[in-house]
Amino acid sequence: MLMEERRELIIEELIANGTVHVSELAAKYEVSYETIRKDLAYLEKKGHAIKSHGGAILKQATIENAFQVREKENIDSKRKIARAALDLIPEQSSLIIGTGSSTLELAKLLSDQAGFTIFTDSLPVASVLLHSDNKVFLFGGQLRAKSSSLFGGWTANQIKQISANFCFLGTDGFSNLSGPTSPSSSDAYIDQMILQQSEVRYILADHSKFNRKSLHQICRWSDITALITNKEAHPNDVEKLRKETQVLLC
Repeated sequence: MLMEERRELIIEELIANGTVHVSELAAKYEVSYETIRKDLAYLEKKGHAIKSHGGAILKQATIENAFQVREKENIDSKRKIARAALDLIPEQSSLIIGTGSSTLELAKLLSDQAGFTIFTDSLPVASVLLHSDNKVFLFGGQLRAKSSSLFGGWTANQIKQISANFCFLGTDGFSNLSGPTSPSSSDAYIDQMILQQSEVRYILADHSKFNRKSLHQICRWSDITALITNKEAHPNDVEKLRKETQVLLC
């Protein structure tokens, strides 16, 4: 295995688990402890990790992992959240689905439904809904590879021209509890536009997002209708958040 490939896989493991251990990585990739320590030192220098005793932890606030990596995380939890979200949408509703891995799971469920009017800035969401019996609109704009989405003035102007019954947005985390965050200022801005044009506003986030945060706050908890998350979220964290907004557990 090439060094670059191994380091990419280590990053993926950091993103998925939040921490890695030298001994486990050395055995997994059949290299020496010293080689793994050099890998972790490299990732720390790049700002992706913080070295700790015997391993490293993810430097979550400064790394934006690719959408293709994020969509694999906690997939069972995301599917539960998506099913709970689907149950909240009346027939013939209009909705905006933002970019994100949890929102993509909702789109997959909607692809088997009919009669909805759906707007999105997410290429994966649009692709999943392409052959559904719903009316689907993809906002135009500049392509953004990291989130597989569209952004910019064109995107914002199109969002401002509609008024939707519901919106469903993702988040990179909210460990500070002041509001959901995004690693991208452009994605956060588009999400803010979507919130303004929606009557009912939901954030979809699995339990791991309670222990993560990113650089750009999307909104305050008072700006949304509810957070939909799974029952694995720590009860103390849920109760703290319920002082700020409604939390729906599934």
